[in-house]
Amino acid sequence: MSMIGNYLKVSTEQLEEIVSDAAKAEGLVYPEDGNYPAEALDIDKAWHLIHFLLNGETWGGEGALSNAVLGGHELPETDAGYGPFRYLQASEVKQTSLALAEVLPSDLWSRFDAKKVTAAEIYPTPWAGDDGDRDYILQNFEALKQYFAEAADSGNAMLLYLS
Repeated sequence: MSMIGNYLKVSTEQLEEIVSDAAKAEGLVYPEDGNYPAEALDIDKAWHLIHFLLNGETWGGEGALSNAVLGGHELPETDAGYGPFRYLQASEVKQTSLALAEVLPSDLWSRFDAKKVTAAEIYPTPWAGDDGDRDYILQNFEALKQYFAEAADSGNAMLLYLS
């Protein structure tokens, strides 16, 4: 089983409904009819290394970049597969989008240090830091930046979850 980083843009009205009834998050993301949201973003197993490169921390971080992967507000009593669903308000999506826009892919990858990544046990292990790893991470990072930019431009909130 793999842990996959996922995102789903939602309207502020949808988010209000989800916050008032957290079970709606699961119904939206994993509908009984199997008609999964086409607009969701899947960054595969790149999520943990992207977080680490953005924040320099295995799980935490401060500021808007900490919200890009593992941030947000937990929806209590939910399980997305690997932990609770989390959400960002539209204003937080905007702040995160602006912060992500400041990070060039080359700058992100320049933060890669194989010894630090190994010591931090960044999922999935091991990361070699070769061209394949770089291309994989940067492709997913660019998709993440674009997804946040589109959500911010539309005034959307966002669900984040590991499945």
